[in-house]
Amino acid sequence: MTDNRRPKLMRTIFTQYRDNFGLLWRIMLPIAIIAMVLEVVVFFQSVRRFEKYIDATFRENVYTAVSNVNTIRGVHPTLSLPKTDASAETSDPDVSWGILPIPYFTSTERGGITWLWGLNFRSFDYSPLILLLLTLYPLSLAMARILRDSASEVSVPLTARDIWRSTGRKALAVFGAALLFVLIADVGSYLYILASWLIPSQVRALPIELLFILMTVYQAYVLVTLSLYNLCLILENTSIVGIFRRSHALVSGARLRFFGAYLLTGWIASVMTSIVLGAVLLAFSVFIPDLATVRDALSPLRFLTLFIGGDIEVVLPELLSVPVTVAILIVKGLIATFLVPIWAILTTHLYFERMVATKEAV
Repeated sequence: MTDNRRPKLMRTIFTQYRDNFGLLWRIMLPIAIIAMVLEVVVFFQSVRRFEKYIDATFRENVYTAVSNVNTIRGVHPTLSLPKTDASAETSDPDVSWGILPIPYFTSTERGGITWLWGLNFRSFDYSPLILLLLTLYPLSLAMARILRDSASEVSVPLTARDIWRSTGRKALAVFGAALLFVLIADVGSYLYILASWLIPSQVRALPIELLFILMTVYQAYVLVTLSLYNLCLILENTSIVGIFRRSHALVSGARLRFFGAYLLTGWIASVMTSIVLGAVLLAFSVFIPDLATVRDALSPLRFLTLFIGGDIEVVLPELLSVPVTVAILIVKGLIATFLVPIWAILTTHLYFERMVATKEAV
């Protein structure tokens, strides 16, 4: 890879996003609204599930449902042992600080502060925001048409309605391909669960670091190798299974370039998420007393780490109020909505690049 190819690609992504910002957001908005509403609903369902579990399992209130505030994940409910009245005023907050993407490592200091390093290729995990993956097809379709028009010097006006109408013709294939992609990416987890059930003693004997490395390598390979499946579905008359084979064939010979581009993009996305969400949490903490602990955790020095991929997590002593929780979840959803078109633009450019490299015509 030449030295200037990656900066040129990053500049192209920025330019394409800027020039087509309105169209891309109009395409995403319907799914984004649904995803954010479901994110809120799932949060409060999880709280109720935790509370029912506590009531059904423990005779005394040993555990309590609390809010876990994170500059990557926003806010999610978790279980925590309540502090005694004597220690509640003097104990330090439960704070974790992480940085991506450096290999997994944890250590705990005095005062309950845990320093965490980890590698995470997926920011959606299993939250309802994973529905935003369904917008990759219309977004990639829009970008493919824009790039074709620019190459042919023939400009055809595009609207979000036209893009969704074209997507609707392949709705079943789009949904099936997205589901199959997620299943393939997570097959390692399913195998681990199956092995833990069939041969638990052998699985427990394996070092947890080895399992983590194997899972990470597999997911990185799958996410890179099958990353062009959307473009293959859009622009080529191929079956559901065929689009994954086709993506494998196109990526072959350029896996390191793809991996480098995706890793850099993912790292930038993590940095952007942490900075914006961290700044929002700090702004909220000025007016919301319940977030005072977050303000203390996001000291100036720790906040600066967000600019190099830091991730700060605070376990609060109780649940946040409903309006504050909803506001944080909406901000998280808007950040995710902002980032998804970057992936669509990147993969579309890489697809056309590979088509040119392999001397094929779309």
